[in-house]
Amino acid sequence: MVKKIISTVLIVTISFITSNSAWASNGTQIGAIGARSTSMGSCFRGLADDWSAVFFNPAGLTQLHGKWTIGLSSAMIMPRATYTAKDYYLTMFPFSGMHTNPVDATPKNFFVPSVGIFYKSSEKLTFGLGVYAPFGLGSEWDLVDIPDSYGNPTGFSKEKESFSDHMVITVQPTIAYKVSDNLSVGLGVSYIWGKMDLDMAKLAFNPALQYWGSLTQGLAQMGVTLPALTMDQYRLALENNLSGSGSALGANFGIHYKADDKFSIGASIRYNTALELSGDNTQTMIMHGDATKYGILSAVPDAAFASESDPTGTATKQSLLALFSGTNISTTSDVTADLPLPITAGAGMAYKATEKLTLVADVSWTQWSAWDIIEAEVEGGDNIELKQNWKNTVEIGCGAEYLASEKIALRGGFYTVGTPVPDETMTPTIPDPNRRYVITGGFGLNLGKITFNLAGEYVLFPDKTVEHYEFDFATGVAENYAGDYEFNAIVITAGAQINL
Repeated sequence: MVKKIISTVLIVTISFITSNSAWASNGTQIGAIGARSTSMGSCFRGLADDWSAVFFNPAGLTQLHGKWTIGLSSAMIMPRATYTAKDYYLTMFPFSGMHTNPVDATPKNFFVPSVGIFYKSSEKLTFGLGVYAPFGLGSEWDLVDIPDSYGNPTGFSKEKESFSDHMVITVQPTIAYKVSDNLSVGLGVSYIWGKMDLDMAKLAFNPALQYWGSLTQGLAQMGVTLPALTMDQYRLALENNLSGSGSALGANFGIHYKADDKFSIGASIRYNTALELSGDNTQTMIMHGDATKYGILSAVPDAAFASESDPTGTATKQSLLALFSGTNISTTSDVTADLPLPITAGAGMAYKATEKLTLVADVSWTQWSAWDIIEAEVEGGDNIELKQNWKNTVEIGCGAEYLASEKIALRGGFYTVGTPVPDETMTPTIPDPNRRYVITGGFGLNLGKITFNLAGEYVLFPDKTVEHYEFDFATGVAENYAGDYEFNAIVITAGAQINL
């Protein structure tokens, strides 16, 4: 039973890796690459006429001016979230340490830089390098406490037991070629590297539950009275601390067609190999402390616990004693997994309505259904198949740029995208509880060879209620967090482009 709990919690741990990490859902997908494009709703595939095209549509890099172009940006992402859990129960097995009052995530701000440098060797050929962080962020929560009635004063290693911190860096050499006066193509080949740290807590069934009744009856025949389990002894608290990293390769292909001076269209597709993730997971079993039960069980002869799988009864007795010892027992395992990174494909258009006003629109599709079944290997254990059941998403948006003067440009935009995460795998550490609606704006200051840009985004998620917990009925471990989710974020991006 204990082995089953450990295996199940490892599955859940890997689930958290795939759903919280830097290579995960729209919630951690960072589009703040280039302040100008961000301020226009990240609708840039059809326009793609500055350095951030290396991410949105590499074919557009043929439109850069001057021999050399250097671009950079830095985004400050400020997410804020509140979670209110539903009563944590499964038939007759509640746990008083699960908070059911509103809990705020620890306020955190994340800085995400991007940079690109490109050389235009001729009117037809541009090549260079982009370095950016397409995924990232993290969170910290206090969702579970060890109550005094549990009898273990040590408890979790941290006051805020649910924690994630992760990042991904993409290094993308890129080349763009102008096939004709109207048509350009571009290709980037990427090396992707990511790391993460993850702490989480889970509540499993106490392994003694399955035979506590028969054990009580058997000892009663020997004249030994074994007290019933208390409510908080129905579950066993477990803590996982994982640190891992991995790498993958990718490609970013784009095409851009400029019909005339007013209208252009573009399309791009990003493909990545599976991320080869490896890490160490330390699991700590936080044992109950009950001197009465420990003393009674200690006095019973080993033979009273004998069974076919344990003829002497010694191993069973020692396991029971450990469960009520009030100590923490830790084990460390190597975990590896090949995590599929989804394909993203999109298209956009740009229309110069007047000499001063440019309108843009974009639509993109992300293949999150690739997160269906993920296989992981556990050192010294069996392979694990994790079912995620995510769904594909479609993002649509529009934006505009207005040249207020020769030096000042005003910009705005909007986009929306659904969450790929179903209710049965929803947790507070995924900053993606519902469809997101994003309002963007910003301005640019053109000083000739250098342009400064500033963008702001307000990210709104409608409140989300997950009605029911999904449990592994063999172990009692919850695979999601039922309750009410509130989430929003503000993103400020500053950047510059230098043309030499």
